[in-house]
Amino acid sequence: MSSDKDNKGLRTKQVLFEDNHDVNNLSVGEIANLKRKTTLLKESGTKIYKQLIGSRYLCIREAKDGQKGILVKVLGKVPAAQILLVGGQPFSRDDREELFESTGYCSYSFPKLEELKEVLSIIRSNPDLLDHFERASMHINPQSKFWVNETASQLLIIKKPLCYDASSDSLNTASSSDVPYRLTLLYF
Repeated sequence: MSSDKDNKGLRTKQVLFEDNHDVNNLSVGEIANLKRKTTLLKESGTKIYKQLIGSRYLCIREAKDGQKGILVKVLGKVPAAQILLVGGQPFSRDDREELFESTGYCSYSFPKLEELKEVLSIIRSNPDLLDHFERASMHINPQSKFWVNETASQLLIIKKPLCYDASSDSLNTASSSDVPYRLTLLYF
């Protein structure tokens, strides 16, 4: 593990996801640069779908007093057209791997509704966190719409991914004009 400050004054740590000791030492507002890790979700002919962990995450809650810490990565705003369903779960082609006889598509995980609500509550209750997100170039509006790991059926068979509207505390399918935020969360 290494720790240094970048040109915006953010304290960063190079953390290997498997090294729990280093992850448990993160403080609120620190950036964790996690090693890339993928997990197979589904294989379909020459296409392979994987879940992705890696890159920069911001610590919004420390692991202490029996409570897990939370790392958040803001992936920007994503239109509904870029969200597919793989194995019945929301999936976005965040990365692509060209393999010998197939193509691998990787997606960061989508948070469950209750996890997202908890994260937004933490962010709203600590105004300094918004500053940390901005300085880390992770722009977020906690009163906006967010993609969640939830689906709804239309016409009894067609599943659609859902987004959570934080301003009205409601869960809806996204319209073609909506561009909700995408977050991915890691607990440690």
